[in-house]
Amino acid sequence: MSDPIGIVITVHRGECEVVHDDRLLSLKLIGRQAHRGQELVVGDEVRFDPEGLVVLDVEPRRTRLARRRPRARHREQVIAANIDQLAIVASVDEPPFRSGAVDRFMLAALAGGLRPLLVVNKLDLLETPDLPDAIAGYADVLPLHGVCAHSGAGLEGLRESLAGARTVLAGHSGVGKSSLLNALKPELRLETGDVARHGRGRHTTTRSVWMRLGPDTVVIDTPGVREIATGPVELELLDRVYPDIAERAGECRFRDCAHDREPGCAVGDAIESGTLRQARLEGYRRLLADP
Repeated sequence: MSDPIGIVITVHRGECEVVHDDRLLSLKLIGRQAHRGQELVVGDEVRFDPEGLVVLDVEPRRTRLARRRPRARHREQVIAANIDQLAIVASVDEPPFRSGAVDRFMLAALAGGLRPLLVVNKLDLLETPDLPDAIAGYADVLPLHGVCAHSGAGLEGLRESLAGARTVLAGHSGVGKSSLLNALKPELRLETGDVARHGRGRHTTTRSVWMRLGPDTVVIDTPGVREIATGPVELELLDRVYPDIAERAGECRFRDCAHDREPGCAVGDAIESGTLRQARLEGYRRLLADP
């Protein structure tokens, strides 16, 4: 009989916690695995001895979510593995919506083989039923769900997007991830936090939360996925984050057009005509300029 496999949800010094058959187990990391334990992340799959509760081996990763650390010796830091999709959680306000953060999370998801989707919380703070243009424009780029954790608005559509997948939540503190998890599965009764006065949320998640919504549906919230840096960008991936710019760039007069006042620039023409927002081009340039 083959060794059972557990899915890592928390890593401590010399041990890790895994989920196996809906049970939470604490496994020891000894010998070679003790050293490898320093690199274990949420979502890693480990084979273990069910009697000694010792990690025997780590399975190869199918996907990964990573961030760059420009001044660190090991420049890439993997923060989640074997995840199907990344739910980027933002809010319409308190804290304000940050398109730059959404774009970076989206780029990191695509680079690691994950499907990105955008969840915009706190619809109750809107004065009108429509999302602001800066948010609504993302519907042309990736699945967009406007929700309200308190009223339950939009949660059924979100459940459908989560069904049958392993999803990790990402987003700055204060956007309401814990409240969203509570709304999806009230018996969790997760601690939630207020937004700090300076506009940034207090950290309320101190350990990973592994939540099963159905037989093949898992949602993970981990405190390690609050901010992300992407480093040098592959143009092919950048085009997937900004397909609206990539489409118009193909119509520019010059193939190497930088979209910066060159003659015959279709991107610039689209901005002048109002069919493309200036903020999209500014976000494109920021990601392209990342060190």
